[in-house]
Amino acid sequence: MGDNRTLEIPAELYERIERLAAVREESAAYVLEKALALVEDQPFELVHSEAMSREEAAYRAMHEELFKKYAGQFVAFHNGGLVDADRDELALAARVNARFPNEIVLLKQVQQVPLREVRYRSARLLRER
Repeated sequence: MGDNRTLEIPAELYERIERLAAVREESAAYVLEKALALVEDQPFELVHSEAMSREEAAYRAMHEELFKKYAGQFVAFHNGGLVDADRDELALAARVNARFPNEIVLLKQVQQVPLREVRYRSARLLRER
């Protein structure tokens, strides 16, 4: 891989990576490399498309049933329906990418709250002089 670098990430994210690496009996670096490989070729704009909005709406509509059956697991939605689920996010992503290459699929961990609301406050960028 070449030279090593240091990256500051939130402790929660680091712990998730470490847990996944331990379960898969792989290094954290390898887990990150595999995760990046799954999404590298996906344009960022896909996240904000109408199709993704449809998948999110389907997830919200089924959330109560999903929580009863798949709490804590990861689910995949395609064309407005549940297509797969797994406790291992990377395994699910690999199957979904193989089954639906270059298509929009929502991968979401089923938690008690359907979708987390994110609020952005307007920011002002200042240049150092």
